[in-house]
Amino acid sequence: MLDSEPKGTTLLIMDNHFGTTARSKLLSSFRNTSGNATELVVDDRDHQLAQVEIAILATIFALATIGNLLVLFVLLKRRKYNTSMHTFMINLCFADLVVAFFQVLPQLVWDITDRFMGPDLVCRMVKYLQVVGMFVSSYMIVAMTFDRYQAICRPMMTYKKGMTRWNIPVLVAWFTSLIFSLPQIFIFSKKKIDPGVYDCWAEFIQPWGSKAYVTWVTVMVFILPTLFIATCQVLIFKEIYCSIYQKSERITASVIKKVQPMHNKDKPYSGITTAMAKTLKMTLVIILVYMICWTPFFVVELRSVWDPNSPTNTGVVVILMLLASLNSCTNPWIYAAFSNSISHELRQLFRCCHFRRPRMNSSQEDSCFTGSSTLPKDSFY
Repeated sequence: MLDSEPKGTTLLIMDNHFGTTARSKLLSSFRNTSGNATELVVDDRDHQLAQVEIAILATIFALATIGNLLVLFVLLKRRKYNTSMHTFMINLCFADLVVAFFQVLPQLVWDITDRFMGPDLVCRMVKYLQVVGMFVSSYMIVAMTFDRYQAICRPMMTYKKGMTRWNIPVLVAWFTSLIFSLPQIFIFSKKKIDPGVYDCWAEFIQPWGSKAYVTWVTVMVFILPTLFIATCQVLIFKEIYCSIYQKSERITASVIKKVQPMHNKDKPYSGITTAMAKTLKMTLVIILVYMICWTPFFVVELRSVWDPNSPTNTGVVVILMLLASLNSCTNPWIYAAFSNSISHELRQLFRCCHFRRPRMNSSQEDSCFTGSSTLPKDSFY
């Protein structure tokens, strides 16, 4: 960390030297240079806390890698039953693996070595790929939510498009993530921070540079996606509510006449299918887990640049920031929990049994009828 204004900043890009600890190297470790004045870092690392960080990061890396590779293997194995939901799940697995290998792993190595040991080119690429993982994880959830919004609120548009070779929302998510992460290449470089000491460091010419950059990343990665997702979810719930209860009012009379009172009391009419309810819950769980994992990280990042005197170097704060990457560990198990086919395949793998042979009706089992259309069981609604 720098003894400079702003003090204690951490640029959403996981850098080494987070003040008294080794705080998230995502956006940390930078200096402001204006005129001939250059602020340098003071190394007062808390080695005990660094050991805790190393243990946490190693655990997160192992869980994220194993979980996503297992689910990705199952999804690719079932690619002949490809659905829109499977496409998003595959890309989310790839996004989480990017986080594991290019965000968590470099930070783990960096915490072990204390200083960045690679050349300038590697420094820039590591910083770039670290933020790519953040962007693509967020934007893939946005793309997934938008796809479900179209399926529920604009079903005719979705029907006309059908299953295309290229999923446009997925391509947009990857492309924008790669583009928006480019500033990292120019901000970070291998710098001499003390006599004979070099590290991968960010440098801002203007004093307000770090504030502007951290705020921009927070808005683009977290705030705007959250607002977009919330808007889509409200519209989806509104559409489902109107569909269920308007249809219910129109057919209640005929249902009562055709169904015996006993049966009607035991099993009341519902306009929503089991698959729709399951996939709706899955969407909400993915979004909520993402927000729970990443909210502390972005709050600390913003406080560190806008309030340099804020206590952002305590052990609790450091660990909360590191746990942001835990989101990449949870996603594959959320998929498995809400997908019968994936959970079944994973159980088979864990039992070291042979893979189940494809059954004649396997494609029918993975879909359900809703109105006049067929929706995959593994799709959102």
